[in-house]
Order: sequence, then structure tokens, then C-alpha cells
Amino acid sequence: MKIGIIGAMDCEVDGLKEKINNIKTEKYSNNSFCCGQIYGKEVVVAKCGEGKVNAAVTAQTMILKYNPDIIINSGVAGGLHPNMKVFDIALAENVCQHDADSTPLGVELGYVFGINKVYIKTDDKLNNMIENAAKKVCNSKIFRGTIASGDQFIAGDEQRIRIKNNFNAIAAEMEGAAVGHVCDLNKKRFTVLRAISDSADSDGAMSFETFAVKAAEISINILLEFIKSI
Repeated sequence: MKIGIIGAMDCEVDGLKEKINNIKTEKYSNNSFCCGQIYGKEVVVAKCGEGKVNAAVTAQTMILKYNPDIIINSGVAGGLHPNMKVFDIALAENVCQHDADSTPLGVELGYVFGINKVYIKTDDKLNNMIENAAKKVCNSKIFRGTIASGDQFIAGDEQRIRIKNNFNAIAAEMEGAAVGHVCDLNKKRFTVLRAISDSADSDGAMSFETFAVKAAEISINILLEFIKSI
């Protein structure tokens, strides 16, 4: 099995790249793709940059050039569930684009043309394996549900409540649904794993700056355990 992993920021992928044996780096669409083995498993790891377009370009390029069997979008997110705390885990059962709004055309909020739906389902088997890995390496609470993506850093009660209420989302970030969109079009198994760096509230930016690196490290440790367990 070849495993594709995409993160938006250096702190979300560097810890994985350091573990790659026989590493080979290639550059496409201004992104570096690092290939090799972790614990004897074939991997390709890429930093996409923040935002949905960057994530989609990276996911499509990864599929065309490396054809991984699964893709995991990993990193940090803002927590929306009322019981979530910093460093808890959000694991996507579905992803959606909270900033997609074509409601004047008579479709649901979040509806995405082309795939013609709001919610994109992730892979149950993959989620179960990642959850088992998380339970082995961290004491964080694990929440499974919808992760919502948009080209916005959520840092205010109005935005946070709107996303939570409209999509029943447990976390918000900027890339996962775009990766899911590409994987859905290409019939690729995928999921989104996020450690919580902030509560997407008025203190979100400050919390993110303080806790993002540590939260990203938690996601990386979970992925390493997941790869080891395959």
C-alpha cells in the first residue's frame, strides 16, 4: 500500500519527512513531493500551502504522479464541538466546504457542483485504523464527525456558530474538503486527521500561534503509529 499524506504547513509535514528512508524529492506545481519508506511502507508526503486551491492542486498532482492507494490530509484545526479542547483529535467522517454558497440557485448551502453534493464521505476502515493508532500514542479525546473547510481562518463566535449550526461540524480548517473533492472525483480512499490548535473563537489566532506546532506534532505521531500498524 502506498500512502499519500498532505499537510498545509511545514510543521504539519516536516516530522514525517524526517522519518522517510531512501527519500527522493521531486517538484511539481511549485510543491515538493517527498517519496520513500516509513517503517517499510511506501509513502509520498507533500506540503500544499494554506487554502482549498493549493490543497486541490497538490492532491490531484499526487494522484497523477504517484497514484497512492490512500490519501490523508493531516494537521491542525479549530475546534467547534463544545467539549473539544486544544490537542484533542478531530477525525472526519465527512467533509464539506462551509464557504460554498449557491443557495440563490436553489441548492443547499455547501453544495458543490461537479460532485453534486454537500458532504463527502471519508473511508470508515481508514478512520478506524487511525483512531486505534491515536489511542496508542496520545491521551487526547477523539471526536469523529464532519470537518468543514473554507478559505477563511475562523476566529470569531459568529463564524464559528454559523459553521457548527449549518453543517453540524466538529472542526474547521482550510484544506480537507478540497482534498476530499479531488479524491472523490478520482475514486481514492481518503480521510482528514486534525489535532485541535484553537477553538475558532476570538482568541483563535493567539491560540493557533501558541499551540499549532504542538498540535501538528500530535497528528504526526498518530500517523507514524498508523503507518507502523499497517
